[in-house]
Amino acid sequence: MTADELQLIDVVTGELALARAQLDSGLASLAEATLRRRIARLEADGGPVADELDAARSLLAEALWRQQRPIAAGAALDPITSGSLELRRPIVMLIEAEAAAATGDPDRAAGLMERVIDAIGVDDAWQLRAGTPSRISWPLPSGLRPVEPHEARPPWGATGPVSVAGAGGASAERGAEARGRLEAARTAYGAGDLAVGDAELGLALRLDAALGADGLKLFRPTLGKQPPAERLLLYGDLLRAAGREAQASAAYDRAARA
Repeated sequence: MTADELQLIDVVTGELALARAQLDSGLASLAEATLRRRIARLEADGGPVADELDAARSLLAEALWRQQRPIAAGAALDPITSGSLELRRPIVMLIEAEAAAATGDPDRAAGLMERVIDAIGVDDAWQLRAGTPSRISWPLPSGLRPVEPHEARPPWGATGPVSVAGAGGASAERGAEARGRLEAARTAYGAGDLAVGDAELGLALRLDAALGADGLKLFRPTLGKQPPAERLLLYGDLLRAAGREAQASAAYDRAARA
C-alpha cells in the first residue's frame, strides 16, 4: 500500500461522542474543551439544534462536575430548554443536587438526591458518581453496608423472618393493628387531614417498624416544600425505619432548623 492509498477512518461519529469517550477515559478537561467548541459552533450556526445543544450542555455540566467544579456545572445546566428530556436524566439530577449543596441549599440538594435514588437506586447512584467527591451524605451502597447479625435458623425452619413478640419484632396482633393504623392514615391523607394522618402513621410505625417503607411511600407525597418540624421528625423516623439512615439524619437536621 502506497502513501496515496492510506486512509484515516474516524471511529468517533461526532464531537458529542468524542466528548463522551473523553469523559469515560477520565479526560474531563479535554471533554470540556471539545464541548465548548461544539456549543459555540451550534449557537453560531443557529437553526433547529435545540436537542443537540441540550445534550452538549448536559455533557459539559458533567465534565465540569468531574473536575470538582459543581457551581460551574450547575450554571452550565441553566440554558437547557425547560421540559427537555436531558433534565430528567439521573446524572443531570445528581449534578443539580451537587450544585445546590455547593451553593448552600441543602434542602433542595436532599430533595434532588432522593429523586436520583428513587429513579435508579443507591447502588447505581454510586456508580454514576464514579468516585467524584460529593458534598452530600449519600446512603451506603449494598456492598458497603454492615451485615446485621441474625440468629441461626435450622434448615427445616420457616423460610421467612419470624416475628416474635418481645424479641424486637411485632406480634401478629400488633402487626394487624399497625396495618389498620396505616390504612387509617391513608384514608386521612386522602381526605386532606394531615394531622390525623400523621398521628395514625406515627402509631403504625411504633407498633411495627417494618412498615417504614410502606409508610414512607404514603407520607412523602404529603410532605410539601416547607414542612414544619414535627412532620420532618416523622419523615426522619420513617426514613430510619426504611433503612435510609443518611437521609433520616438530613431530615432531622432540617427539623432542627425549621
